[in-house]
Amino acid sequence: MHQQHIWNNYLNLIKQKIPSINADWEIYFFNRKTYSVEGKNLEIDKQKDAIRFHFSIRVIKDKKAGFATCSDINKIPNAFESAIKLALISDVDDFLSLPHPEPVKDVELFDEQLIEIKDSLPQILIDMQKSTLFDSRIKKLRNAEIDLAIEERGIINSNGISVFQSLTSINSYIIAVAEDGDSQMGWAYRTERFLKNINFEDIGRQAASKALMLLNPQRISPFKGFAVLDPYVACEFLELISHSLSAENYLTGKSLFIDKIGHPVINEKLKIVDDGTIPQKFGSSAFDDEGVPTSRKILIEKGVLNLILHNTYTAKRSGSSSTGNAVRTDRGISVGPSNLYIDTEEQKLSRDELVRKVQKGVYIVEVMGMHTANPVSGDFSVGISGVYIEDGQMKYPVREVVVSGNVRELFQNTVALGNDLTFFGNFGSPTLLVGGIDISG
Repeated sequence: MHQQHIWNNYLNLIKQKIPSINADWEIYFFNRKTYSVEGKNLEIDKQKDAIRFHFSIRVIKDKKAGFATCSDINKIPNAFESAIKLALISDVDDFLSLPHPEPVKDVELFDEQLIEIKDSLPQILIDMQKSTLFDSRIKKLRNAEIDLAIEERGIINSNGISVFQSLTSINSYIIAVAEDGDSQMGWAYRTERFLKNINFEDIGRQAASKALMLLNPQRISPFKGFAVLDPYVACEFLELISHSLSAENYLTGKSLFIDKIGHPVINEKLKIVDDGTIPQKFGSSAFDDEGVPTSRKILIEKGVLNLILHNTYTAKRSGSSSTGNAVRTDRGISVGPSNLYIDTEEQKLSRDELVRKVQKGVYIVEVMGMHTANPVSGDFSVGISGVYIEDGQMKYPVREVVVSGNVRELFQNTVALGNDLTFFGNFGSPTLLVGGIDISG
């Protein structure tokens, strides 16, 4: 059925449940079907299908907001009643408002081919596990999982917004264990919206290769040197600095970039882009969680902070416009990135070329304890797994190593980028070469 026909059916049912109230209102709706399969050691342990309906109600009355949720369309009137009661006891906020309709362009996010493989997921999972066994040192397989989801979501409000879209996604994850006088785990995962963009056997081989790479690590003495960041590791640091690109954090003094708009904040070679319109990407959407159209925005260009991300509330508070970056959380409406990624106008190098530039450093494939990093100050001290580099060659894996510093300084000291831009969920980065890293053995 055409997606507009689906939305019209939902819309008619939902509108029948909306009570007559003297207030601004909004309904965010989604319906998600998931098909999951899990296993280990070439076996299937669990298969599960699930369906979830969710309705989120927001009411603004007399400059006060109330929220309520329900999972049954017939409970919408009760949710409205709860939201109104909460609004009446909330604080007055002059900046509360709902967005008005704007033209929304289609973004390619639904893959019919993905739906067709749902019955084949167990065999696909077995084949992904088999792909790890190219080396006899791979002894165990753990936590192999594939999740396929089909989602429909829409938003309507009292200002006339009425938007809807259908989406698909596939998530795959696996852990491989290598043993050879030592035991090391390697893992890999990917999340995509289209089947053609994911290779399950590659995911298995990546997990096994990482485990093999880390076998029999050695201790190293502390030094300050270079770090070559695997794309996934670079994405973790990008996610850390993304907190400072949120207007919500900026306005509450929880950003590294307070009063820095129009000023250099990181290395002039770097560009950070947020783009919710990239076809087939996991973080893409035709509209944000308030119904505002998404767009492509260069947040940082040549190291200079151009703008930050807004929802309707933060935009009104700042005297600007929403950037289409409203996200739903358990606390209500927040601000978050769509597809946030690192890019450059400079020459991009292969991973091997980046390694050859390093006289002394480490190639980092995993960080432990990133949750302890401070998103307000940007300071971090994390454990890492990786390989020691000397004279442009990867020598041996390392253990009990800690890297510490500040995330803004890390991006200030990024001197070269790889040609392997990779997205993990809605964050993307190529391999990065970073100088001035404190490496403690």
